[in-house]
Amino acid sequence: MMRIPPAAAIGLFFTGLYFFIAIFAPFIAPYGMTEIVGDVWEPSSGKFWLGTDSIGRDLLTRMIYGGRTTTFIATAATIISFSTGAILGFTAAVIGGWVDQLPSRFIDLLIDRKST
Repeated sequence: MMRIPPAAAIGLFFTGLYFFIAIFAPFIAPYGMTEIVGDVWEPSSGKFWLGTDSIGRDLLTRMIYGGRTTTFIATAATIISFSTGAILGFTAAVIGGWVDQLPSRFIDLLIDRKST
């Protein structure tokens, strides 16, 4: 059985932790996402670990809920791009000919283009 390298295990742990916090944000966050709980620009304290924003909302809560949005967008983009690529690749492989060559040459152009 293969062992997971320590760096990969650490990365997997933090990725899993990030997903866990994003999924269970309503149960983990100390306040509601739009709830005004303190004064404007209150500094870090025991009550507000990251302080408050220009309206008085807890920044830690906002970051936890922001993780949900980021995770959703990244997952949706991955699913859409994977599905599109799989469908186009399968279609090109089955039909062949110019349907296969056109996307292949386009990808070759993208790969050949110097990235800056």
